[in-house]
Amino acid sequence: MFNATTLAALSVLALAAAPPAPPTPPAPPASPAMAGMTAWDDVAQEVPASLDWQIRPADAKDGAGQVQFEIGYRSEHHASTIGETIPLSTLAGLSDGQLASAGQPIAFTIRHDAGDFRCKGVSGEGRGVGTCVYAANAAFPAALAGRGIGGGLEPYQQFHMAMSDIGFAYLDELKREGYATPSTLDLARAAIHGAGLKQLLAMNAAGYRFGDVATLVKMRDHGVSARYVTALKDYGYAGLSANDLQRLRDHGVSTTYIGELRQAGYSGLKPEDLVRLRDHGVSGGFVGELHAMGYDGLTPEQLTRLHDHGVNAGFIRVANQAGGRLSPDDLIQLRDRGRRR
Repeated sequence: MFNATTLAALSVLALAAAPPAPPTPPAPPASPAMAGMTAWDDVAQEVPASLDWQIRPADAKDGAGQVQFEIGYRSEHHASTIGETIPLSTLAGLSDGQLASAGQPIAFTIRHDAGDFRCKGVSGEGRGVGTCVYAANAAFPAALAGRGIGGGLEPYQQFHMAMSDIGFAYLDELKREGYATPSTLDLARAAIHGAGLKQLLAMNAAGYRFGDVATLVKMRDHGVSARYVTALKDYGYAGLSANDLQRLRDHGVSTTYIGELRQAGYSGLKPEDLVRLRDHGVSGGFVGELHAMGYDGLTPEQLTRLHDHGVNAGFIRVANQAGGRLSPDDLIQLRDRGRRR
């Protein structure tokens, strides 16, 4: 039985604030390549007459011979820009001396399997701006068919593949990693969604081969990066399924969150338990407070119920003032009783 003083104090705590509703899980991070796009039909299906480019110096950590290069276009309904650090040598016809000069007109070509970008403009003091014209590789569709890639290739799809450099090196890597042979639509979607060769190689290096391009694209869209899966592996979560990775990311289960739970004595939780705790707003701080008060080894269900019923550290301190240590079920019962008074 609880004494009158304890019940009175707990009633005040219980009535002061109802337990917070579980927060809405954060939305998955948007893929930069798909910003503003909601469906395949939203992708620009016309090849732009020209594109804009600019060059800036790369960071010193990127090493010598590197530049920050951006290329993109903007129309009435669509806009797309791709920016990355690349070797200056990939801009055929542009030298370091031209780029470093006081200022002069320049011309160079970006050669990709799906097509070239023939660019001109001005440069000086390590920077440059200008425009490019896209020239499709007429032999590219037949070359894909010769590799067993089925499906017709629309001009705008080939353009986007050229923009993202989805070509033969990408196909070779897919084959080397045991991926299913993609269709032209798979390849075009990989280009649109930013699931190119860099992501493919990075995921493989992190220990993940998803088996088909559609899943690789889905991981990209849901913000499952190589950095994220590598960090998960550091916390003991290796070899997860694509569905588990997506759910963890979609529900905001960060490695920081996993680390906070581990610090409070909870390691090796199943992915579904992590998602459940995160969805119910069970923070690392909440678990840490329970840990500091001697409530260790609670199941994810118990942690969730305590939080859902508004049993916080302040309430537990008052409840245990009479001596002893109330069980989670007793704490929940007492919290609910105080709320009903």
